[in-house]
Amino acid sequence: MPYIEMVGIYKVYPPDVVALSGVDLSFERGEIHSIVGENGAGKSTLMKILYGMIKPSAGMIKINGQKVQISNPLKARELGIGMVHQEFMLIQSFKVYENVILGQEMTLAGFIDRKHAKQRVQKIVDKYGFKIDIEAVTSQLSVAAQQKIEIVKQLYREAETLILDEPTAVLTPQESEELFEEIFELRDQGKTVIFISHKLEEVLRISDRITVMRKGKKIATLENKGINPEDLAKMMVGKSIVFQLEKSRIEPGRVVLSIEDLSLKSRRSDRYVLRNVNITVKSGEIVGIAGIEGNGQFELVQTLIGSLKPSTGKITIDGIDVTNMTIRERRKLMSYVPQDRKFTGLALKATILENLLMTHHLKKEFQKGILSINWKKAQEFSKKVAHEFEVVYRNLDESPSTLSGGNQQKIVVGRELSLGYNLIVLDQPTRGLDVASAEYIRNLIIKMRDAGKAVLLISADLEELMQLSDRVYVMRQGKIVASLDEKTIDLQTIGNYMLGVVN
Repeated sequence: MPYIEMVGIYKVYPPDVVALSGVDLSFERGEIHSIVGENGAGKSTLMKILYGMIKPSAGMIKINGQKVQISNPLKARELGIGMVHQEFMLIQSFKVYENVILGQEMTLAGFIDRKHAKQRVQKIVDKYGFKIDIEAVTSQLSVAAQQKIEIVKQLYREAETLILDEPTAVLTPQESEELFEEIFELRDQGKTVIFISHKLEEVLRISDRITVMRKGKKIATLENKGINPEDLAKMMVGKSIVFQLEKSRIEPGRVVLSIEDLSLKSRRSDRYVLRNVNITVKSGEIVGIAGIEGNGQFELVQTLIGSLKPSTGKITIDGIDVTNMTIRERRKLMSYVPQDRKFTGLALKATILENLLMTHHLKKEFQKGILSINWKKAQEFSKKVAHEFEVVYRNLDESPSTLSGGNQQKIVVGRELSLGYNLIVLDQPTRGLDVASAEYIRNLIIKMRDAGKAVLLISADLEELMQLSDRVYVMRQGKIVASLDEKTIDLQTIGNYMLGVVN
């Protein structure tokens, strides 16, 4: 008998959007069960139903053969189901053990029994092999360590089933391997681990069974024997995907972007978040920026586009000193794809047409009189860009919020790359995208590089950085700690610099 059964699960949103259609899925005790699928395939919706975050329109859930009602996350936890989200829910000023016991405090005569609580937390950490100091202050820990706190929190609440949502999205290769070892230990001690990921290689690395979903339906549940990434991808999207980026060897040209001795002081303290950063990007090359999130990459991009004013240093684009220019002035010199497509890259209350036209509308060819836009030309242009960048949509007058994450990203990328500027700044361009959309964007980036554009690529996906980049700068604590070329770029080396293992 399966440990958990989800039977005939449907989820329909008004008026008639079918998110899940008759999904049957079971989980065994002591297994690592991965769920894969494109964005919008229904995997997150299914897990939110299992965790009590949303209610199914139809269907039932059984645990140990008994039908259960999971009306909210509290009920899910009572039934032994825990979930670790991509966004951590930790109080940064608390010690590790304090975050673990929060809301579940053991009391003695009305006071928190810290001694016994700490003993219990330490016992869990030791039992499952988590490398973490329970007395450490959370804010001083890496993202990987904070993720461990979230897992230990669920185990402290006696979770028998752990749902892990994209757990390696921002981890280094070394941190991912450490997490996998801990997941194996959880499985070997009888826990059920449900693993959601877009990274097919790691899914095949750790899974006992894999469920593939497409368009709200379960396509198959497979034993992890003799499967390759191409097989999984084909099942996910319904057609073959070639995982091969064709990158020709070309000699880089002139310097397009030059960042010299750039420093930036934090607004909240005297601490420098960027320290003497020097970067060059030439025409016909892709330069990657690697680093554990929170080590200055975000501030670097914001300073480059003009949202933050540097304390010292100089930024030059196409030979023009832009250090003191406004955002609007700089936007006439660069294409910029932000990491947050929904709130920075797109205006969700505007139409698809209007989103494709943004920035372009300042050009004379789209202006009609002093304050008006030539909407006929705007319509023709937007249709052309949507076609060229393979945006799947019904009507240009609808909101981009009706589209999948992949199509939303194609709108942003299409709008920016069609500006035709020599410098392209890409901040996490494939984050959260399904396999097909991510591969499309990567091929597009190489196409831009081969056309002589200078590309600055910031990505937490090290495999992506290695595939695409001609050179890689590694950032740690606001500084450039390594500059690597094609001969010296490898996962282990980049990871070691990110972690500070080598200087």
